[in-house]
Amino acid sequence: MGYMGLLLLILTNLAFPFAASAVLLGFLFSTRRGLLKHLGQEMTERLGLERQNDIPQNAIWLHCASVGEVMSMKETIARFKSLYNKDIIVTTSTQAGKETAQKNPDITKSFLVPLDFYPSIRRFIRLANPNRLFIVEREIWPNMLEAAHHANLPTALLNGRISSRSATAYTLIKPLFKRVLSHLQFATLQTDEDAARYQRLGIAKDRIFVCGNVKYDTLNDAPAQTAFVDNLFTQLGWNGRQILVLGSTHPLEETMLFRAAPDLIKKQIKIVFAPRHLERIAEIRAILRQRGLHHAFVSDDNFDKNTDILCVDRMGLLQSFYARATLTFVGGSVAARGAHNLLEPAILSKTVLFGKYFYNTPKTAQALLESGGGILVDEHNFKTTVLRLLEDPTQLDNMNSKARKTALSFKGATDKIIDVVNNYERKKS
Repeated sequence: MGYMGLLLLILTNLAFPFAASAVLLGFLFSTRRGLLKHLGQEMTERLGLERQNDIPQNAIWLHCASVGEVMSMKETIARFKSLYNKDIIVTTSTQAGKETAQKNPDITKSFLVPLDFYPSIRRFIRLANPNRLFIVEREIWPNMLEAAHHANLPTALLNGRISSRSATAYTLIKPLFKRVLSHLQFATLQTDEDAARYQRLGIAKDRIFVCGNVKYDTLNDAPAQTAFVDNLFTQLGWNGRQILVLGSTHPLEETMLFRAAPDLIKKQIKIVFAPRHLERIAEIRAILRQRGLHHAFVSDDNFDKNTDILCVDRMGLLQSFYARATLTFVGGSVAARGAHNLLEPAILSKTVLFGKYFYNTPKTAQALLESGGGILVDEHNFKTTVLRLLEDPTQLDNMNSKARKTALSFKGATDKIIDVVNNYERKKS
């Protein structure tokens, strides 16, 4: 199987230049070509063509996908800084992730990760000469793992996860993944299900540790912008009103909201919603005007006291709006996106409404449902559920307490990961 895995790795590298050229040409002729504003600069990093003095030497290297992974690893990175007393470098798959990493004072420098083409990733490793490589969540790139192995670079998977669908797909090329996953020194994983899937793909059982999800250690129960939100509500005349806050919404969920809005507004309920993708704001403006709803946007200069619906069109404010909510809904759950972070409002003692599509966060969803801190809704019962809960403050307060208790139960993964890392380092020394 080792030779079959090597053969598959060689074939992917032979096919890579052709596939990459086709993707680039397709992008150049697509409507999204405007995103290629810094192609020359980015390709230097994507091909691993940095100069050696551009990269801190003998650093601890973490590879993250994008903004979410960089943010979730903040405490782990701080602990690594203390543990290893070395520079920290981070590679990401997106420009936004790179920029987020560079804002972290514990990170010396961040880069766009080289494409998973053996010559490019091997050159980056030779230039950086890192001390350790930690791959975050599901960024399993075969050439990265193979090149690290040949460079004698100890590599581990942190906060790892893998969906049932991905695990099934990987079994089609299991010899390749068995080969590269065997190079991992250890893997700290989020759930028992993740552990079983990775073990079937080739990670030895004695190298697997289930530690939970570090994302929940970053849950913020003291949002920084609550004073801004309070001032905004004062300008709107919303003080003392019941406020429904919907976070990370998708079009289907906004349609659900707008249909329910007239009846909610009749009950003096005020509504805040934060679209998941802010590039849709022009579209949302047109829909709100068409429906005749009294609305405003956070970026507006003046606010009408008749406003019933507020759209959050600025990043970084959602948690502060959750903190001032009477009731919350988390998007990507009625829309089939797997659900966004259900515990963000729960940690703030807010009952969480969400839909049946929570396959990205099944553990937290089930825990909220079982504790009574969360309720399933859909397009048909959303309005009636909101009205029922807001008409019974005593019940809602009880559910709010259960939501926070559930959120707190998911903390502690960072400490467990650091214990695994420390044990590994003691065995190496």
